[in-house]
Amino acid sequence: MEKDTSRATVFFRYALLTAIAGVLVFVFKLLVHVNQTMIAFAFLITVLLTAYRWRLAYSVYASVLFTLLFNIFFLPPLGRVTIADPQNWVALAGFLCTSVLVSHLSDRERRHAEMSEARRRDVDLLYKLSQKLLVQDEVKELARSTPSILASVFGFQAVALYVHATDATFYSDPNQILVSSAKLKSAQADNEDAVSSRDGIKFIQLRLGMRHILGRLAITDGGQTPEMYEAMGSLVSVAMERAAALERTSRLEAARESERLRSALVDSVTHDLRTPLTAIRAAATTLQNQPSIAEAERNDLIAVVEEESARLDRLIGQAIEMATLDSQSLRLELRPLNVRELIELTVERTLGTQKHPVEIQLSEPFPGVYADRNLLERVLRHLLENASAYSKPGDPITISARIEGDRLFITVADRGRGIDQEDLPFVFDKYFRGKGHKNRTKGTGMGLAIARAIMKIHQGGITAESRSGEGSQFAFWIPLSLTSTYPSSATARDEDPLMHRSAAT
Repeated sequence: MEKDTSRATVFFRYALLTAIAGVLVFVFKLLVHVNQTMIAFAFLITVLLTAYRWRLAYSVYASVLFTLLFNIFFLPPLGRVTIADPQNWVALAGFLCTSVLVSHLSDRERRHAEMSEARRRDVDLLYKLSQKLLVQDEVKELARSTPSILASVFGFQAVALYVHATDATFYSDPNQILVSSAKLKSAQADNEDAVSSRDGIKFIQLRLGMRHILGRLAITDGGQTPEMYEAMGSLVSVAMERAAALERTSRLEAARESERLRSALVDSVTHDLRTPLTAIRAAATTLQNQPSIAEAERNDLIAVVEEESARLDRLIGQAIEMATLDSQSLRLELRPLNVRELIELTVERTLGTQKHPVEIQLSEPFPGVYADRNLLERVLRHLLENASAYSKPGDPITISARIEGDRLFITVADRGRGIDQEDLPFVFDKYFRGKGHKNRTKGTGMGLAIARAIMKIHQGGITAESRSGEGSQFAFWIPLSLTSTYPSSATARDEDPLMHRSAAT
């Protein structure tokens, strides 16, 4: 702190001490008459206050000045720097030594206080740096932002970061290349010191342990201590390793989830494919081994083969449909949509003559609606199949369509068993089937996942509401802002990431 004091301030302090000394001499010589002990004590107090407030040089100056003035004006013979009484030598030496000693102790304590304050500031800066570094969870983003963060926190003119894993260099200011990438890379290989200096630039090794080298920092010398530069490097190293660990953990979790989904798919597909195959084989075997079987029984067996073959075809079709969505190759073909025709034809093709009365409620007209008719028919077909599968014969199914704001809503409601509340958040996950329905209803767990993916590429959505035992209601919507100019190449890449978990039907 004192080393930065200006020359004018230094001159002022010496002049002030001289003036105070003159005032004390004037007061004790002409105004207040006291003995030599009181005068010496007053001088000593002034020296102690000087030592406490300023550094050693000022208190030494005050000690010498007051010793001379005390000798000239208050010790006989007056007016000269001489001491007639040898006992006064002891008092004078004690006065000077005490002044210098107290000044030295006070100056040392002040330096310690300044060092403590400097350390506190360093700790505050390091804490601020750690807060900004540890919020980054991606290695690339962390590497890109670290130079700028260091420059802003510590006020460095320029910072460069070389990352060993990606062989890339990042700068706090792209217009101010502190060190070339090649030079920083060579410095990384040639110098193993934690902190080194070259041409006014500090090079900081980034490592964990003794051999795990992460990269290197280059910083314009900002007057920090080597320990401070090393602490910066340690924080950056920890932040980089943390981000890398998070990425590795995410990839590991993704791999585990993928493996779990594959297992679920294999289990589901194996079970659902094996069931109709078993029925077909049994029927075929009976027809082959019993050629004289009764006509009615023969027709029943043929019906079983046809029904189970159709079921197999449906299962394979859904698997192919899901694979198409996952491969991101689905394309929209937007055309004007006749909502009533879409609903009526889908109901006829899906439910046929099944014993479910269907009530259609339309708040027509529906002007300016564009969509991919085939894809929306898939969505509506999946919802109708679900409503039929989870409802008793004779239970009604209601389909409604309406315009709300800038959206077209189509809703399918049934009065079936409904969905358990604990299963409701997962019904759109691939291969998910509620525990209460796995053995009661045939399915693959892909229908609702397919519906959700189709709505995503339409920039729309789908929701589910249900109460166990009271039926379910599924509503899907598309924005009216879709027009024939909407890019037909829109694909499933816009699909919600949650689609890559598990699904339902």
